[in-house]
Amino acid sequence: MTGAASIKAHIFAAALAALAMAPGICFGQTSGEQGPLKPGSVRVTTRVPEVGKWDVASNPNGSQRVYKCKLLACSDAQTVSFTFQKSPTRHPDPQALEKYAKIELPKRTRALAAALGVLSEGAQKVDTLGSGTAMLKGYPSVFNETQFSQGKASIFVHTAIIFAGAAMIRIDSRSPNRELAKKSLDEFIEAMQIVEGPPLPPGGVPRPPAATTKSL
Repeated sequence: MTGAASIKAHIFAAALAALAMAPGICFGQTSGEQGPLKPGSVRVTTRVPEVGKWDVASNPNGSQRVYKCKLLACSDAQTVSFTFQKSPTRHPDPQALEKYAKIELPKRTRALAAALGVLSEGAQKVDTLGSGTAMLKGYPSVFNETQFSQGKASIFVHTAIIFAGAAMIRIDSRSPNRELAKKSLDEFIEAMQIVEGPPLPPGGVPRPPAATTKSL
């Protein structure tokens, strides 16, 4: 790989990282407790769909967890990341959620595309292939599919953002194989478990969500 190609590859990787962290600042609270949940709290447990197929890493505060398919274990390179944040609201308005899915997320990718155009002298392109709302794990959610292109190479990013009570859970599935990226996203969402604590008493103050990530 030439020096210029290496720089472009690093820019491409940085773009994907920026996309994963796009919604805002992580609240960064984790808990290893598996006992009863306090009122207003949320516990999220992530699991791999197939044991022995994935390597996993997390940041020090546990607010982000990244699963990478092991060499030769998947048909193509594949990474799935979870980012845990405090939800802006426990009950998203359906119209606001639709606007977020259709306007805000594509707007972020267009801004990212503009930045990439400057950094890579126009060599990279970002396209939103689909965006909308859904109910995932019983919670209001948004989904997005983005294609990052550089020359003849492409990376497909399938994203789901789930508003689960006090927590906002973002899952990004990235692969050069579009079908594999979608399949992996669906499998990790299916394996994930979300448990809410008792409801808050009238006039109670919501507690920050405790996102517990655990690989089984």
